[in-house]
This record gives sequence, structure tokens and C-alpha cells, in this order.
Amino acid sequence: MKKISLYVFLILMFCNFGFAQNFTYHCKLDTQFMNKGETIWRNKFINFSFKSTDNKTISIFDHEIEVTYKKKLNILSNDNRIFAITMEKSLIKTLIIDKQSNFATYSLSYTDGERIGQYGIGKCKLH
Repeated sequence: MKKISLYVFLILMFCNFGFAQNFTYHCKLDTQFMNKGETIWRNKFINFSFKSTDNKTISIFDHEIEVTYKKKLNILSNDNRIFAITMEKSLIKTLIIDKQSNFATYSLSYTDGERIGQYGIGKCKLH
């Protein structure tokens, strides 16, 4: 019985690694934002690429300023929806992508009381 349990465990562990998915989503997000020192929300479309090569973290490429952000998002869930988050000293970033509809939300929330942040919603394409 112990051998069977060990074999089942090893097979499941192997399958977990074997089915890890790499993905890249290209998203055009309608983004509301307010910068430090401003008093009104502004709006613009921003193109982002969200990429994972290890199924644990997501890197973010901002096409507007042609920069890959240093801090990656940690994937908390990757079933019907991808849910990822990162927290820094005074910043929380969240990403949710619905795999069925390819609809995404990406937000930055500052907790230092000086900056407001940004919130983007829109469609993505899986590449």
C-alpha cells in the first residue's frame, strides 16, 4: 500500500510539472489614473503584455513607455481566471484575467496617502 501511495504521489507531482503553462496575454486596457499632486482622474488606453514562463509569477511589459516592470506579480490562482498580486511598501498591484472571456482588470493602489493610483479594464489576446 505504501508503494502504491508513493507511485501515485510521484505521478501526480510529475503531472503537475508537465502541465505547467507558459502564457502571454496582450491587453488593451481603458485606464483611469491620477498621478501624485493631481486632483482629477484622467483616462487613456494602455497596452500591456502579461507573461508567465514559470506559472508562478507574471512579468508586466508596458508598451507605452517600453519598459518591463522589475517587480513581478505572484500568481495565486490559475484555473478559469488568472489572479495575481504583488505588494510593496506602499503599493498593491492586482491582475485578474478571465480565460473564458479574455476580459482583464489591472489595478495599482497606493497606501501612502499621497498618490491615488490607476485602474484599467479591457480585452486581452492570448499568444
